[in-house]
Amino acid sequence: MNKKEHQKAFLKMVTYVKYIKRAAGIIAGFMIFAGMTQMLNAMFVDDSAEWNRVLWHDFYEDQGKIDHLYLGSSHVFRDVDPRILDQMSGAYHFNLSTGRQKLKSSYYLLREADRLNDLSHVYLEMYYDVNLEDDGEYVDYNRHWQNTDYMRLSFNKMAYIAAIKGPEQYINILLPFSRYRSCLGDWDYIREQIEEKRQEEYLNYGYRDGDAVSAGQGFREGTGVYKENQKFFEQRSVLSGYSMQGEPEKYCRMIIEYCQSREIPITLFVSPIYDLQLISTLAYDDYVEEVRTLADEYGVAFYDFNLAKEAYFSLENGEGFMDSGHLNKYGAEVFTPFLYEVVSGKETDNDKYFYASYKEKLEKTPPAIYGIYCFDVREDRRRWIASNRDSGMEYRIVVKPVEGGMYVLRDFDENKQFELPAEEEGLCVIEARMRSFPDETVQTMEISF
Repeated sequence: MNKKEHQKAFLKMVTYVKYIKRAAGIIAGFMIFAGMTQMLNAMFVDDSAEWNRVLWHDFYEDQGKIDHLYLGSSHVFRDVDPRILDQMSGAYHFNLSTGRQKLKSSYYLLREADRLNDLSHVYLEMYYDVNLEDDGEYVDYNRHWQNTDYMRLSFNKMAYIAAIKGPEQYINILLPFSRYRSCLGDWDYIREQIEEKRQEEYLNYGYRDGDAVSAGQGFREGTGVYKENQKFFEQRSVLSGYSMQGEPEKYCRMIIEYCQSREIPITLFVSPIYDLQLISTLAYDDYVEEVRTLADEYGVAFYDFNLAKEAYFSLENGEGFMDSGHLNKYGAEVFTPFLYEVVSGKETDNDKYFYASYKEKLEKTPPAIYGIYCFDVREDRRRWIASNRDSGMEYRIVVKPVEGGMYVLRDFDENKQFELPAEEEGLCVIEARMRSFPDETVQTMEISF
């Protein structure tokens, strides 16, 4: 090798060293940045009571084991007990469900589960209240970061982040501590966060929130009971004229088409909801029919367990509920085996379990009242009685104020609407009877207001 060739080789080596140093500097800078980000997250992010942190830890611990995947809102992680399903089927089930999970989230969570597991079946829960079109970008963003904070880095996670509305929010998604900028310099808050994250329960991914604990496999076991005096509901999702067109329908189709392209069977379903909430939607059957039409288009099964006949599934007096929308531990123990019986059978054999519509169910069940509801608890004093009769049932309304004596607000009348006195607190007593049997009380219910 002559002198000129030596010089070229030397210059090439110098260039390589320069590139190596530059690459090492970038890697070192990234590691320093990642370390600082992790430290700032530990100082500022308040997730000691965050369900999704525990859920995603359990999910990655179970990767490679999951056969049957359940996606959806809190109606899944409260209502469907995977341990019971495992015992009944011999397969491994997991609830990858999160609070108010939108179908956009369900799509990317499905892809994450399919990336790490050999899925045998997917079950998509279709709670109406999270499938409304365009209910606010902040809600959309807020619920997504509860997943993106804990998902491991992958192309799927980055695609999920890119699909979230509001690019201006990316800094808050990519750097979780930035959401807590108002706490900058609040040393009491920082000390509290650091102390919380040193606790054994936090370090071991335990979860306890009031009457709920994590039972593994994405199941949140609740012990609360929906008491009679709590049966007052503020309805915010009236379904008259409702349509899934737009983003909800788009992602529902994407989920179904993804499963079918991967030859993964998929079933759509709706978990049971207490009748007080369903009646106050005013047009629940419109939503059911829309989902049913979409399912029929793709040839997939759809089961709404709110239409289940009492002979096969019943939680009398709401005893299996912890609130208007979620089951407690007892309710899940009753519901999960029935769910398995239905989804594991042939769709053509399952018609016997269900009414054709919610309207038919109300008409064919014994006369009953379920509580009272309103549409704006702060600005409107009007209330409505939720019952399963549009006519023929009469209601007597008695008020028991905290201060003052009991009085009759309205005597027996078929009108379900009434107005509570302003600035009063106490009990509202509803007595119901059938007009054709005026001497027989159907039901009496005492509800706090």
